[in-house]
Amino acid sequence: MGWRSQLRSAAAKKALSSRNLPPGFPEAARKALLSGQPLPAGFSFASAAGKGGLMEDGEEEKEIVEEKQRILQLEKDVELLATKCSRLEAQNILVSAQQLDIVARLFAILLSGLSLRFYWTSLCWISSYLSWHSYVVVALKYSLLLVPLVHHRLTHGLVHRRFEVFSVFLIIMVRIKLVRWRALTFASSGSTSSSTSDNTVVVSQFGENLDEDAIWEANYDVSAQFLYISILRLRGLWTKSAQYISSRADFMPVAYVRELKKLQDEAPATEWKDIQATLATAPHLMDQVTDIAETPIASASIGQVHIAKLRKTGEKVVIKVQHPQARPLLTDDFRSLLIMAWIVTLLEPEYAFFEILMREWATEARKELEFLTEATNLRSAGLSIQQMMRTFGNNGVLFTNHSDVHPKGVPFQVEIPRPYLELCTQNVLVMTFSEGVRMDCFDKIDEWKIPKLAMMDAMGQAFANLMYTSFEEDDGSISSIFSGDPHVGNQLIRPGTGISDEGFTIVLLDWGLAKRLSEQKRIAFCQIAYAAATFDFGLMLDGFTAVGLKMKRENVAEDMEGIRFLLRDMAPRKEARQRIKAKMKTDQDRMKSKDKKEKVPMESKAYPGEFFFFVRTNELLHGLGSQLAVEMSFLDVIRPYAERGLQQSSLYSDFTEKTVPSYDIKDKTLNGLIEEFLRELDEKKKIAGAQVCILDSNGNMLANVVEGHLGGLKSSLPMRSDALVLGYSCTKAVAATLAHVMVEQGYLCYDDLVCNLWPEFCPQDIPEGLAEKLDLTEEELSERWMWKRSITLRHILTHTSGFWSALPKRMTIKRMSSCESCCEAFEYNSDMPDETLLPNRQPGEKSEYHFMSFGWLVAGTLCSAYALKNNGQKPAFEELYEAILVPKLSTDTLFSGFRPCGGGEGFCMALTEADVQMTRIMQLQREAEAMGQTKNSSDGNWKGASEIQKSFRGSEFLLDPRVWNCGDALHANVPAAGGRFSATGLAYFYRDLGTGKVLSTKTLESVSTVATIENTANDLQGLTAMTTDTDQVEGVMLGLGYQLIKFDNDTEPSAFGHAGVGGSIGFYHQASGISVGIMLNKADGDKDTAKSIIRVVSKYLKW
Repeated sequence: MGWRSQLRSAAAKKALSSRNLPPGFPEAARKALLSGQPLPAGFSFASAAGKGGLMEDGEEEKEIVEEKQRILQLEKDVELLATKCSRLEAQNILVSAQQLDIVARLFAILLSGLSLRFYWTSLCWISSYLSWHSYVVVALKYSLLLVPLVHHRLTHGLVHRRFEVFSVFLIIMVRIKLVRWRALTFASSGSTSSSTSDNTVVVSQFGENLDEDAIWEANYDVSAQFLYISILRLRGLWTKSAQYISSRADFMPVAYVRELKKLQDEAPATEWKDIQATLATAPHLMDQVTDIAETPIASASIGQVHIAKLRKTGEKVVIKVQHPQARPLLTDDFRSLLIMAWIVTLLEPEYAFFEILMREWATEARKELEFLTEATNLRSAGLSIQQMMRTFGNNGVLFTNHSDVHPKGVPFQVEIPRPYLELCTQNVLVMTFSEGVRMDCFDKIDEWKIPKLAMMDAMGQAFANLMYTSFEEDDGSISSIFSGDPHVGNQLIRPGTGISDEGFTIVLLDWGLAKRLSEQKRIAFCQIAYAAATFDFGLMLDGFTAVGLKMKRENVAEDMEGIRFLLRDMAPRKEARQRIKAKMKTDQDRMKSKDKKEKVPMESKAYPGEFFFFVRTNELLHGLGSQLAVEMSFLDVIRPYAERGLQQSSLYSDFTEKTVPSYDIKDKTLNGLIEEFLRELDEKKKIAGAQVCILDSNGNMLANVVEGHLGGLKSSLPMRSDALVLGYSCTKAVAATLAHVMVEQGYLCYDDLVCNLWPEFCPQDIPEGLAEKLDLTEEELSERWMWKRSITLRHILTHTSGFWSALPKRMTIKRMSSCESCCEAFEYNSDMPDETLLPNRQPGEKSEYHFMSFGWLVAGTLCSAYALKNNGQKPAFEELYEAILVPKLSTDTLFSGFRPCGGGEGFCMALTEADVQMTRIMQLQREAEAMGQTKNSSDGNWKGASEIQKSFRGSEFLLDPRVWNCGDALHANVPAAGGRFSATGLAYFYRDLGTGKVLSTKTLESVSTVATIENTANDLQGLTAMTTDTDQVEGVMLGLGYQLIKFDNDTEPSAFGHAGVGGSIGFYHQASGISVGIMLNKADGDKDTAKSIIRVVSKYLKW
């Protein structure tokens, strides 16, 4: 409640409490009148008066009328009092601000005097050592005394101005310290009024019961007025700083926004005679223009704007003229900033990025002084908007996003003033005149009935197009540009478009501070924005790498939270400030638990300057959204433009380095059946992209079909038969095959203890103090340690080692990408005993699907066995694969798309598609908590989610299959899940395996016989039940590392292979000698999709 409302309420209560109510008047009614609550049901004044015997018929109405008149008169008195108080308050604020200004000036004069005193003392000291004649020394000494005066005149008083800047800064800082002390000392949480026992209202005296917010608001009012007065005098960079502060209505106090926004286009103007002198330096300008208005229509930090006309056409134009002192003032201010930044870096090396930011700002802001550069920027921005119209427009206009009020969107256009390049100079800029009012002229906007939400939507679209998409310059080069200074003073709006009176037009002014991005940096910002909109953690990391952000640690959940906060939903000022304050508090709390080196998450000296303008522009847009008091999903607005920008990149464009291979199809009937079925699946959106390859035992191609697209950001490109698709658990079959080959070659046996082959896996003696580190009892530790020492290769291949959900601690994408690093996580490390991994049940007791640990356990065991036999250094797993298994594979397999260790140089890479609700929900919950809000996280859970979440705790983002699309993961060597295959390559591998090229018949029969049945985590291992049963209720039959498959006509499994998440599968049908490869890049697709494809094949082949 405002203070005026409080006064009215208190006065009304006082009037009611003093009313002479009759004896016996109901107490409930008395309290209701005093509190302003509704009267009790069934109550009437007549009955109450009758009981008291004091009121006759008709007196009740008269009493009510008189009471209303008294209250109305009281309200008038209160309003008059409020007006007087308001005037007195404004006068007190102004006086206080002027007093502070006087103090700042006097302090600056004192500092100047002290510096002159020091200068004079130095002269005297130096002269005392000179052996010249005394009159010569005196003359020289007094001559040198004139140097500061001359310097002051020539530099527009820059030295004294620096002292004034320091004085203002010091006063603001001292006031903040004092307000904090006052808030701690005097702030109270009591109410502003109370009632006595006889219900008489008591209003607190002035200054009593002050709360903390009131104390701070009072400080803001005075400090804002003081800053405004000071910046009017100082000008230069501080005017630009004030423009930025006043544009952050979502963060800054109201007083600062109210006072400092006057400096956006109402800064002190330069006298007309000085403007004329500047105009005279522009050749041919005065011959081309006429009727130049002496009074500027706007004045800002760099220059001021005058209206004029072209002599030939009479067209209205504007002339922007640079202030004569703008260049020296800004240059000096940036020197001061860089010195301050250097001092910060010297004292706090972790904040070295601050110097980089200030240097970047200084570099770009100096370009504002070059009006020829701004003219070029205007032309480029206009070309970008024309490209926007061609791509996103419809019949000459653009449309805002749909809303409940405007289901079809509101039409709008974007206008950039057109420069007259032939009339521009370094200090004079001539451009077309654009009609409109500032976007904070709410009276006009309401009169025109322009929806504020539509205004902000249009602004978001315009800046997203400028920031994320590229366009063709006049010279044919590809470029991108966006404004780094989109404060409210630099945007205009007017009703109607160039097509009709419906909708509106926004005008984007002032392109002095504009940023041009290299193609790499533009794509990086597109990746970051699109990743934030789609919760794509991997794409975000790619964006960080491309833009040059080097992170000291990988905490993608926290980084995603930060980026999504930067691009957060827009909200009215109060709500926006609450969110920002809560987020700042969350970040401060996190800082307390971090090491000093981790408090700044990125490498400070590698901080990209372009990121500063990316942040600045987006924050200014949020400030505008708060001024307009709109609620809008900013990410929904910018997402189409970020996606368009990515599609313009060669990273996601057509793959032309290699032609698509052609095959001689032997069974055209089967090929046609599969083609038709895949087409139906594509039309029903059951698949994103699909590859199917079927070979007979002689290697003849019975069928080879592709359908759909390459997925993700490559969804505009058709699937190719040679594209590499992530196979997930299909990779496990390759790791298992390598193990069988090494057993055949005598490197190890299936029942060898892993700890004997791999000593670091589990030392014989239990380390001292380990139980405490792992929060286990000594008995529990001893039991689980013995379990680990009893694990064999057979246990690993049958998923019975007890490590089913084990993941390395501090799991990151980079760590996951390194097979060797993850293998080391299963070893005991005396330097990190708390990260020791132990099995959760006795080996051999139960088969539980080792979705990730399978590969690392196999790799660690095999690499150690190889080193043990050869008495050499342990090889990398990929080196072992190339040395042992590659020589046994056919060239058809190796060159058709078979990369079990990841990577894919020379191949087209398909991307994984998924709409994973779990990671989205968990991330939204995290962000809501960080901003002091709550989010319902009960939706979107899937079977087994709690168990999976436990194993991925702290690394939940790894549950998102799209993580595998990022640069690190594309080349990751993950033996359980990271293989990249084409269906053709996978089918050839199973042909090699099934026809005895890789393993002997005896070994193949042994490892493809049922060894166990696994019935957990089916969603993570794909579907292998190909019978007409709808579910895998009986579990998955496992051999040694292979899944065993039954068809309708089988009594026992007739095929072996392995399936992965999303339905990709490869297998060898032993009875017919046919090999099948199916690759699908929709990770969250229907698990029956692959089954339905295989059933088309099995029905035709009569399996």
